[in-house]
Amino acid sequence: MTVTIQIRELDESVRDRLKARAAQDGESFNSYLKRLLAREAEKPTQQEVFARVRSRSESASVPAADLIRAERDARAAGAAPPSRR
Repeated sequence: MTVTIQIRELDESVRDRLKARAAQDGESFNSYLKRLLAREAEKPTQQEVFARVRSRSESASVPAADLIRAERDARAAGAAPPSRR
């Protein structure tokens, strides 16, 4: 099913720039806008991106502060730094 969208109070200069881009691409203004909106709708929202990152993030078994402290202590003692594995 298709729908009709009407945009009110759009600046003429915006319309003119979009029309020029459509013409450069050899498209009708309507086709250009449909493609532009469809492409925008496919992009994930910022919240969706953050949710994906959170779901993929791995938690370290050792806090970063502990690793840094061990590294500094080893350097201060003149020893080789501990293995990170």
